[in-house]
Parts: sequence; structure tokens; C-alpha cells
Amino acid sequence: MSKSTYLSIVIPLFNEEEAIPFLIEAINGVCKSVAKSCEVIFVDDGSTDRTFELIKETADRDSKFKVIKLSRNFGHQAAFNVGLDFSRGSMVLTMDGDLQHPPHLIPTFIKHAEEGADIVIGERLDNKQNSKLREAGGKGFYKLMSMITNLEFRNVSDFALYKRRVVNALKKLPERERYLRGMIQWIGFKKKYVPYVAESRIAGKPKYNIKRLIKLVLSGVTSFSAFPLRMAFWAGLFVLFVSIIFSGYVVIDHYVNPNPLIAGWATLVILVLFLGSIQLMVLGIVGEYLYKMFNEVKGRPLYIVSETCNIEGESIKETPYGVHAL
Repeated sequence: MSKSTYLSIVIPLFNEEEAIPFLIEAINGVCKSVAKSCEVIFVDDGSTDRTFELIKETADRDSKFKVIKLSRNFGHQAAFNVGLDFSRGSMVLTMDGDLQHPPHLIPTFIKHAEEGADIVIGERLDNKQNSKLREAGGKGFYKLMSMITNLEFRNVSDFALYKRRVVNALKKLPERERYLRGMIQWIGFKKKYVPYVAESRIAGKPKYNIKRLIKLVLSGVTSFSAFPLRMAFWAGLFVLFVSIIFSGYVVIDHYVNPNPLIAGWATLVILVLFLGSIQLMVLGIVGEYLYKMFNEVKGRPLYIVSETCNIEGESIKETPYGVHAL
């Protein structure tokens, strides 16, 4: 860590060429208001437009901007961890590059950190970019996560400020399936939540489609809870209970009812389909956990850095989960 760097701002970017001019203007304003030494780390997560060229031009003009280019698109969570690994500030802030995370709140985050909070997290009250249904689904997911993990999850994203000791603790966690929002709850430390309303993105198109959201949800649930596996067990137990009740009913009906149930294919087909669906669900849940174990056993890196700008390679310590091809 550089003693002269007070704040590191980590911003992952993926095809954000339209938003970059607005982002740089906003970040420059924040750095001036902080009035202390800042570095801004742009992580280009395999962009296919002019994102890398634009941020590199910015870094060439101003040394406080640093650029890390990944060898391909490794994903949003991986890009955040790259920035944390390369950051040098005594405080590190992570935010998205579409300006839905309001930069003007950064001085407020710093104030709470200076007052004693180890982690300051932006708590989203509403998101003007998303529909009401999607926001309700997100809030419901975090409530479920709180119930099944015994950790406190609120309606947050990756808009947060971490003190250096928190970053050091995160870097020592060796797993490659890294769900940052869950990891910061698991490691503990003193937290402060700052409410905000996420504005619509300043330019460009949203990158989190349904497929990416589902993948993020699965990663969060399976990384911090065995609840799905236990749910599969209880589902099987419920099916067994229903089967016993139904069997008893059929026997009693046969001897008591003058017009008993006619034995036919319909009942058999329904039971087979019901039991088969439960079995497939259980296999799918187990398969998800096995896939995570498979990824960890392979030991492949979370990311590969192919190019940097304004970063001193010898000052970077490699982590157990990343490759720095500097």
C-alpha cells in the first residue's frame, strides 16, 4: 500500500464508451472535493468497443487514472476483485461505471469511514432503471439470503467503501467463486449503510440481462448457504409423506367405498411425473454445488491481466486466485 494514496476508486467497465466522458468528469469532481491523494482504477473487462482506448488516453493525460485490461470478459465480480487486488489506497471504493451509483455520495462514505465504520455500503431504496417487479424481486432475494445464511443482506449492489484492513482480509479468502456482496457480510467488521436512489444509466445499454442475474443469484445462494440441498431433502420427505397418505387413502377407499377409485393410468402418470420432477430438481441442485467444487479443484485463476497503464508491476502482490501477466 502506498502511504501517499488516501482513496482508491475501482470501476469495472464493459463496453461503456458512451458513458466514459460523463464518468471521468464526475470522478474528477469527486477527487477535487476529497482534497486528498486519489487513484482511479479502471478495469476493462474484455470490452469490444473503444472503452479501452478512451480510458488509456485518459490515463496518459492524468497519472491518477490507472488502467487494467483483462485478457477477456471474466465478469463483473471478477473485475471488482481485480481492482481490489491492484488498489493501494488506505480506503477503497467500488462502483459501477454507468453512474447509477451517485459519485456525489463518495465524500459521505468517506466521512462515515473516518468516524469509525470499516465498511460503508450504499443501500438502494429504488432503481429508476429497473421495473417495480424487478426491484421487488431483488428485495425479496436479499430477504431470502438473510434467512438462509444467518447473515444480514440488504438491498445493495457493489457500491461500497472498504478500509485497507477489510481489503486485505478479502484478498486472503482463496475461493475463485467470489460473490463480493456476500463476502463482505461474512467477514464481519463494523458497517454503515447509506441510502440512495439509483438513477437511470447516463448512456449505453444495461449489461445485466436475465441470464447474468440468474447466474449472480445462484452464485450468491450456493456460495453461502446449504439451504438448497436441505430443501431437496425436505422436498423428498414431503413427497414420501404424501405418498404414504395417498396409499392409505386408496386402501381404505377400496374396502369402504362402494364405488372405489378406478385404477388407471392417470393416477400413475401423475405420481411418476411428480416424483420425477422432484428427483430432477435434487439432481440439479447437487449439480450446481458439484460445479462450484469442480471449478475450485481445477484451480484456474479468477482473471488474467493482459495490459496495464500507470501501474508499477513490482509493487503488486499476486493473490491465490488471479494471474498478473505484467
